Amino acid sequence: MEKYLKQLLADINDATENVSWPFAEKELELHDWITDEEEEKTAPARNLEEWTGISKEQLPPVEMLNDEQANCLLDALKKMLDAYNWSFVLQTHVPERIQYAAIRDNFDQQAKVKRWHMGFFELCRPGTEHGKCALEKYCQCAFYAELFSGFIDEDLTPEEERARELEIEIQHIKRKYGDDWMKYYPYHLDANYDDENGNPYDYGFGDEDEDDDQDDNWWR
Repeated sequence: MEKYLKQLLADINDATENVSWPFAEKELELHDWITDEEEEKTAPARNLEEWTGISKEQLPPVEMLNDEQANCLLDALKKMLDAYNWSFVLQTHVPERIQYAAIRDNFDQQAKVKRWHMGFFELCRPGTEHGKCALEKYCQCAFYAELFSGFIDEDLTPEEERARELEIEIQHIKRKYGDDWMKYYPYHLDANYDDENGNPYDYGFGDEDEDDDQDDNWWR
């Protein structure tokens, strides 16, 4: 197995470093830019297995791998997918072995070949019920369905809207970061952390009335 995995990792690395783009080489101009929605409709699609040269059958089932082997393959596959602008992105914390299994299970998919916007690896096969995909209880679609299930469309005051955003964000980061969620606490949404000048956790957006000359001199 070790010899096979070494060769497989070499093949994945080769695919990462030698992406074949179906575009004519030319310098892109600003007027060539299109919206994400338009590119989603017009971007050519390529079978991911054929495009990368890596087939699903080459990837060992997760049951055949120990944690170190699964994590090593997962890291290599993520880097390869990034190189093809078909990134594997999760919004919640998912164990590495389940991540690898999800990539393997869905690897034989059509990938959109995009130039202007990010493409994302499809986590679930069309028609799959929430919670029935390779991510099991970590299903991303089920997470968002659950997250917003208790909320209805209603007119809220700015204060109520902020409190709603805080509640949603806390639920999200708890699922994404697990026990480390407090490291990412959204202080900017919590009114309890406001002072007389607003919220100091504004992520550097600052006071809109600051002098423009001061902004221009940031480099001094």
